[in-house]
Formats: sequence, structure tokens, C-alpha cells
Amino acid sequence: MQILLVTVHSIHLLVVGIGVCLPLAVILLNRKMIKLEDHGHRDAVWNTCRLLLRHSLFAIVIGSLFGFALAGVVWSEDYHQRCHLVMTKFVWAGVEWLTSVLVVTAVYYHWRLAKGGVRGFWVRSIILLIASFNLLYHLPILFMVISAIPDAQVAHLVSVHEELSRQDFRDIAYSADIVSRLSHAILAMLATAFAYVAMLGIRIANEHADGVNRDCAISICRWASRNVLIMLFVQIAFGLWALIAMPRSRMQNLIGNDFAATVLFAAGIVLFFIQLQQWTGLLGERVKRTELVKAIATLITMYFCMVGASALS
Repeated sequence: MQILLVTVHSIHLLVVGIGVCLPLAVILLNRKMIKLEDHGHRDAVWNTCRLLLRHSLFAIVIGSLFGFALAGVVWSEDYHQRCHLVMTKFVWAGVEWLTSVLVVTAVYYHWRLAKGGVRGFWVRSIILLIASFNLLYHLPILFMVISAIPDAQVAHLVSVHEELSRQDFRDIAYSADIVSRLSHAILAMLATAFAYVAMLGIRIANEHADGVNRDCAISICRWASRNVLIMLFVQIAFGLWALIAMPRSRMQNLIGNDFAATVLFAAGIVLFFIQLQQWTGLLGERVKRTELVKAIATLITMYFCMVGASALS
């Protein structure tokens, strides 16, 4: 059951993270596009941006379905009670999910009419930023709070048939443990989204023997690889913060009390440093497809290890 939990949980976070963060990558690519003077390069970046938005929508929907599968794996009487304590939050989270999906869809279809200029860039950026951060903030923090509600408080609220108050929700949501874990998770999602952009870039490059589309795709691949490397370096600080801020019992499980969690955590640390070397090697003028595939495979494996260590601790 633990293997199934870790697998479904990892796939859910991986796919949803890519879907939610791709609009942020699109904003940065759109910024690069409006600075280009060559119309061929502008068209190539524009097509890539719209392709990323389409993939974002697919990933959000598919990842959400894995979320329902995850609920089926972890469902228990205790989890059922905890969910009912924040049922109002669940309703609003559903509204926010639907709103974000509709907003990204509207941007995708409207953007096919023209590439747009500076004004269009700012309008799209603000809309996509709101849609992306709406999902990045509200949904992860909701499920983190559900797991973090003290057992005694759950028992009391269930006995009096009341939901968790807004103040109590905020007290838990803005604790050092939750904020550090959320920040760490967002950076991990950003890294995987940029890795996806790099993979898409090399795929587009392989579809063209030469020309502006190939040159643009390779440039996007190098750009995305550089951003993955930046996210990995930033993760060092936020990972240490999350480790220090977590409850003592969870930390003890990660460093020896729970064998499975400790092994996965140690494997994740080793793979993290391998990642730094792999993505650094992809910053050169020539991007090797085999090296990129290895780097992405290592990133996904590291992702599974860290999610598993977190879930089991």
C-alpha cells in the first residue's frame, strides 16, 4: 500500500506541478518574444508558448484525476473527518480550480488571433500569473492543513459538528512548517515545469533539420535548462528551511527512525547533486538529446524519492 501511495502521490504532484507552472514559463517566454525583431523567431516562440498552454491544460486535468485516485488510496475515517472540517474551503477551492482552467483556456484561444505587443504581454502576464498562483497557493496549502490539524482538535470539532475556524486555519497554514514545505514544493514544481519546456524544445528541434524553428527550439531548451539549474540551487536554501522547520518526529523519521523514509531521503540527496552536474552540462552551445533525457530521468527519480520520503515520514 505504501508503494501505491508514493507512486500515485508522486505522479499527481509531478503532473499537476507541470500544468500549473507552465503558464509562468509562458510569461517569461512571451517577454523574450516581444524583444525579438526577427519575425521568424517571434513566430517560433509564439507557437511554442501556445503549445505550452495547451499542454498546461491537459496536465492540470490529468493531474487532478490522479488527485482523485490519491484520495481513494489515502481515504480513511480519520481523513474523511478531517476533510469535513474544511468543507467550505473545498467548495471555494473547486471554484478557484475551475476559474483558473477557464482563464488559461481563454488566453490560449484568444492568443491565436495575433502575437500581440507590449500591452498584450502585460495583460496576458497578469491573467496567467493570477491563474497559476491561484492554484499554486490555495490547493496545496489546503491539503497540507488537512494533514496538520492536531488530532485533539479534530476530535473536538467532530464532536461539536463544527468546521475549522478561519483563524485556526490561518494559524496552521502560516506556520513555519507549512510555509517552508509549500515554498519547497513550489520550487520543485517550477523545476519540473522548466524541465518539461527543455524536453519540448529538444523535441521540436529534432523535427527540423535546420532553420529558424530549430535554432529557436535549441535556444529555448538551453534557457529552460538554465532555469532548472537555478531552481535546484535555490532549493538548497528552502530545503534546509523545510528540514529545520518540520516537526521533530518527522525529522527523526527522515534521519533514521523510519528505514524506508531514510533510504528515499538519502537517495534523493545523492540524485540532487547529480542533477547539478547534469543540468550544468546542458548549458553549452550544443544540447545533446541523450544527456537531456538522462537529466530529466534523474530529476523525475529524485522527485519520486523526495515525495516518498515526505509521505512516509
